[in-house]
Amino acid sequence: MFVGVLHHISDPEGFEAAEAKALEQGLPPNIALPIHASTPDHRTGICIWEGESVDAVREIVESVVGPFSTNDYFQLEVEGLAPALA
Repeated sequence: MFVGVLHHISDPEGFEAAEAKALEQGLPPNIALPIHASTPDHRTGICIWEGESVDAVREIVESVVGPFSTNDYFQLEVEGLAPALA
């Protein structure tokens, strides 16, 4: 399932550092992040995740960037993006 996350970022530097560290360490095998983007000022981020559920994605996102942003989560139907998880 694809999950969209809209990040309202209060601490861009903290958010970026936490995101980079998490990606460097690697994501759990049941989670993928095929698309992540932000505005030029890094105050708003938009990600498309792949995971078992919205709750599974919420758990990982909040554990990594929750201190630096408030986040909105929603299930997505995505055309043109092949699932990475089998």
